[in-house]
Amino acid sequence: MKKILLPTDGSKIAGHALDIALDLAEKHDAQILLFHAMLQDKEPEELLKLQILADDQDLSQELKVLSEGKKRSAPIEEVLSNPNLPEKFVPPELLQKIGDQILIHAQKACEKRNLASEILPVNEKPAAQGIVDMANNVNPDMIVLGMRGLRQIESMTFGSVSSDVCRSVSCRCIAVH
Repeated sequence: MKKILLPTDGSKIAGHALDIALDLAEKHDAQILLFHAMLQDKEPEELLKLQILADDQDLSQELKVLSEGKKRSAPIEEVLSNPNLPEKFVPPELLQKIGDQILIHAQKACEKRNLASEILPVNEKPAAQGIVDMANNVNPDMIVLGMRGLRQIESMTFGSVSSDVCRSVSCRCIAVH
């Protein structure tokens, strides 16, 4: 095993997946490829729960302002075509900064253990599609990802992203609880 793809959303479960990926990389002398799909379907309140933002007051403040703002009123067609559309809009530039912080945090964990890592570009596609596409591009030997994301409702079942990814790729997958 030479390459491990680690998709991460910065959640607590993603942190557990990172720990397992680090152990595997250490044991097999593998490189960790760090990947993040923009959290476009998340509300500002959900993003504020990310531990890695505790150290970044500017990002936290921007999210707090957005969380206190008005809910957007989207046309019914838009809501029907995208039921995961958040009620409060988070600009793509801010989502990019959050993604960058998530990836930097994961890379620092790799560096602490002297493991080779590479940050892949933040992706704007829906998470499952972005992960599958990236896996097809980089051909990892394994994908290690969290089973659940940031939303509470996702904690009741096997996460749809991890399920979709595990069914759609040809390499081994470890979905971490």
